[in-house]
Amino acid sequence: MKKVTATHKGRTIAFGVLIFFIVIIAGGIFYWNVSKATIIKNKIEKTVREKTNGLYKIKYDSLRLNELSGYLSISNMELMYDSTRYIALDKLGEGPAVLLNIHIPQIIASGVKTSRVLLNNEIVGRKLEIIRPVIDITYTNSTKNKPATVPPKEIFEQILGDLKLLQADTVVITDAQINTSTLKTKKVNIHMQDVSMTLVKLRVDSISNADTSRILFAEEVNISCRKITWLAGNKFYNYTADDISISSVNNQLRAKNFRVVPVMDEDAFVNAKPVQDYCFDLSFSDIQLQHIDMEQLFDAAIIADTMLIGPASLKIYCDVAIPSDIRNRKEQYPLHIIELIPVPVNIKKMILYNAFVEYKERSSITRQSGKVQFYNINANISNITNNKNVIAANNIMTADINAKFLNSTPLKTSWKIYLLHPQGRFDVSGSLAAMDARLFNPLTIPMGPSRINKGTIKSLEFNFSGNDAAMDGNMKLLYDDFNITMLERDKGATKMDRKSLQSAMANLLIINSNPKKHGDIREVQTHIDRNTNQSMFYLAWKSLFNGIEKTVGIRK
Repeated sequence: MKKVTATHKGRTIAFGVLIFFIVIIAGGIFYWNVSKATIIKNKIEKTVREKTNGLYKIKYDSLRLNELSGYLSISNMELMYDSTRYIALDKLGEGPAVLLNIHIPQIIASGVKTSRVLLNNEIVGRKLEIIRPVIDITYTNSTKNKPATVPPKEIFEQILGDLKLLQADTVVITDAQINTSTLKTKKVNIHMQDVSMTLVKLRVDSISNADTSRILFAEEVNISCRKITWLAGNKFYNYTADDISISSVNNQLRAKNFRVVPVMDEDAFVNAKPVQDYCFDLSFSDIQLQHIDMEQLFDAAIIADTMLIGPASLKIYCDVAIPSDIRNRKEQYPLHIIELIPVPVNIKKMILYNAFVEYKERSSITRQSGKVQFYNINANISNITNNKNVIAANNIMTADINAKFLNSTPLKTSWKIYLLHPQGRFDVSGSLAAMDARLFNPLTIPMGPSRINKGTIKSLEFNFSGNDAAMDGNMKLLYDDFNITMLERDKGATKMDRKSLQSAMANLLIINSNPKKHGDIREVQTHIDRNTNQSMFYLAWKSLFNGIEKTVGIRK
């Protein structure tokens, strides 16, 4: 028998070790293929549990993995918070402000480079698809949880955890349903339907974090939502936005419609309120924000060059027979509304096309309603901002508005609103073209009550300046051959009857032309103390009406 040399012995040992490792690797591969789903499942569950301090649990039905092709599929994944654990954390002052329940029917990752996961602690893939997720967001409103308790850690570090890089050519979320609610009521506050998002060239690491051209760590972001609905905090209005889209390529946000609709009809609305209040019915179409700052948008700021709004309808109703409250509505002036917007806003220009505005008031005397209507409104508004630095450079917001008054004659108005002015200063001037005075009867009969029998308005010009306390100004109304009939309605009657004596007296007292024959043109000064229960537009309208009364000789 041949003696085994040292060299041969070494080869034998080496071969034996090689065989051993082959067996170990083969056994490991066999075990991995048999048990990888369990290993991954346990790892995921442990990671979620540890990273969330035991608050969240995760489960799913099945997991398919092919390391060679870099394919991963997970079906029916659910991430749920543990209510018992939340209560315990909340008692310690560690309860989060937001809780999540997420159900994802399918997650597909393709083109994942598994070698980079193992060797470099990086996840790099071609495409990640999250299909039809349902996301329930619950706000706890915990006063113990303060923003200061959030660790001052870079967002990309919080996302990556122990990873060095997360990268994908495309991330696609399709047909998500998103609901928000409060923990106390459990009622849905906001419902978002069919939300889809595409992130192109996603890269999460320290390099991309410093790249200001990226949005949500991606080179390109596209978001769409079929519908968003929510109920106003006072429960009197439903808000709806349809077909919203955001594109970082075009730097544009669009919405097909935005509506504010009362939950009941006008009479039911005013009767449901203990005091007098306005009922609003608003609709805006074809809304566009152009050249929007996307980075600022995702930081909850609206910075854009232009806002376009297509056809719009604004209807306002008030029953003045209902007693007023003592609430100061100063905050409803546009100046103060802009100041109270909870996010930074800076829109250089807003253009409104073909809008309709109606103010309807039900008289406390006649119990009939009169309507002031403006058709074909086109408006150009500039410098809409609550940014103090922008306001320091230019504190005037302007609005030039053209309309057809009562769908009959052109009306032009120009507004100046002095942003951050301590007394809420604003100016308004305007002019009305010639019209038949009888066209005012839909207003004067229910609200006067009086009927204009004849008369021609040649022109109307006004210039007012107002603030939180009052409005002053001057007005010039040119008219001819003015004649009216005073009206009254007997108790139980459905029609207005003529008051002959009062009508005769009124026509004797009023000045039926301006200027009188061979006379000078009369201009009048107006002053109206502001009713703090009413809006800025009410103040402007009452100032205009006061000037008309003075011009025609009506004294109260």
